[in-house]
This record gives sequence, structure tokens and C-alpha cells, in this order.
Amino acid sequence: MSLIRKFMLGALSMALAAAADAVVIDADGSGSGSARDVNTLQWTPGNTLITPVGSASIFFHPLGDVFQFYAQASLGSFDGNTSGAGRWTYIAGYQEQVVSTMGANVVFNTLAGGDNFLRIYFDPTPNANPGNGTGYGPDATNSDASLILSGSYTGGQTAISGLNIAPGGLDAFGPDNYPGVGSITATGNSDLAIAIASFDPAYFPAGLPPGFALDFQSLFSAPFSQVDPSSCFKNEKGALIDGAGPNTLSGLECSINTVGSLNGVDGRNLILMSSSSGVFSSAEPVPEPMSLALLGIGLAAMGAGRLRLEMGRQRRHSGRNPYSTGNRA
Repeated sequence: MSLIRKFMLGALSMALAAAADAVVIDADGSGSGSARDVNTLQWTPGNTLITPVGSASIFFHPLGDVFQFYAQASLGSFDGNTSGAGRWTYIAGYQEQVVSTMGANVVFNTLAGGDNFLRIYFDPTPNANPGNGTGYGPDATNSDASLILSGSYTGGQTAISGLNIAPGGLDAFGPDNYPGVGSITATGNSDLAIAIASFDPAYFPAGLPPGFALDFQSLFSAPFSQVDPSSCFKNEKGALIDGAGPNTLSGLECSINTVGSLNGVDGRNLILMSSSSGVFSSAEPVPEPMSLALLGIGLAAMGAGRLRLEMGRQRRHSGRNPYSTGNRA
């Protein structure tokens, strides 16, 4: 792990710890005396898909453009305790609008509308498949998942910087399951607030007071170095959404590649690896431009900054280089 990523993860962890309110959680909902106080839900590396709404596009994104985000991951630990964590998963969706572009850096604010949801599930027989994007909630591969918490996104901010074309493929985690699919390199982060709408008291035996929120903070990157890119995602109704499309894995997958032959350049959508933490909070979060601050630190430490696309890619897009004109996520 790079020094930049270690610093950013440390900063996120400190912010989460400062805001956390402990919640009593029974990891398997059995009531067998295993309930414990939990401050932080630490999710394993997962996937986030960004898809344009209306006339917006991944390649060009002026102020005001709106994008739909979809995300999914499995739980890694409760405050570092991995016991029972692997049976928790989440799927999510939310919309964000471009509020700033500076060169290759794009900042989004979270909107209240769109496909807006968070679903956390308990799966007694965990079978989440990151490469196919299945098993994170009820689907054809996963009939026994139980909804244990739901909510909706109420605000926040995301910052993403596209840097250059990466050597190798989109899937840099183990075997390349998406041969022929390349990617830009990208980094980013987000700080999002979620209003809790419902919860299962079997898993939250002390309850959650009215007004409790779940604050999600994430780091984004591409290519994928810690998990496989997802073929599929899910919307609020549980229908599959095309992601990276066909792959070499077995099992259910989506048949359409929506990220193109070069993720971030010639596909409709952009897919990113995401590493997230969540904390429960009884107070309204104080708006802070953490995304901008962390992104600025990361870019400054990188030194050289943005690299230009190869000339052949420029010619394919009318001679314009989005990494130098502010039209690139």
C-alpha cells in the first residue's frame, strides 16, 4: 500500500472514530449472547459503478451533469473483529451532480432523488461473488439473504481524479477475468450521509433511536488491485444492472460491457474499486469538504499530476485531451 493511500485511510479512520456512536450489534441475529458494541463497519474492497443520467456522459461532464452511482461490498469486520462479518453485505444506489471541475478533477454533491437506497443483508450461507456482482442481496444465486437495515442517502460529496491510461488491464487482481478491457488510473473519495429507515431488532437488539444516521466514507481507485471488477450491480428493485459485462468466471453474470474497451474513456459507464467504512451517528454530520481536502493532498503527493492520453486516443475523440481541459472524470 502506498504512503498516500495509508495517509488517506488514516485520515478517514480518525474522522470516523471522532463521529462514531457505539451500536449494539448481534452479528448473526441469534440472541445467543454474542451481541457487542460496535463503532465502525469496515467493508472489504468492493465495486462502484457510475452511469450518466439523461444527456450526461462519462467523457464530458460540465457543471450540473447528474450521474447515478451503484455500489456493493461484503463486510470485513466490526471494529476489527472479523467474527461473523462475512455474512453481512450491502448494495446501494444514489445520484450525484457535478459541482466543480478542475482539470481532471471532478467534484459531485449528493442529490436526494434518483435510485436512492441502502440495503444491508445477512446471508447465513455467504456467496457474494465480486467478479460477477452477485450474491450481495437476493438474486438468482442467493435465495436466503435477509434484509436487516435500509436507508436512503441525504447528502454528501464525492471527488474523483482521472490520471492517465494504466498499463495492463482493468482487472489487476489475480488472473485477468476481463481480458481486452483496459482502464485509466483514477483516485477519489467520498463522505456520504444515510438516513436509516428500518432495521431488524434481532441484529440491533438495543435498537436505533430516531434520527440515527449511518455515515459512509470511501476511497476509490482504478484499475482494480484488491478485488475483481463486477460484471453486474443491482438497483433498488433488485434488478441486475450491467457493469463490466462478460468475464471468464463461472456463474451468473451480465452479458453487456458498459465500461468499454478502456474504462473511463470509450464506455458509457465508469467502474471503480471502492474501500468503505461506515459509522452510526446520532447527530447530524457537520458538512466538511473532506473529499476536496483529501483529494488535494493525494494529488500534491503524486507530484507530476495528470498525464496526457496517448495521441491515438486523442484522435479518436476529435483531437481533445480530456485530461488537460477539465472534461474527464
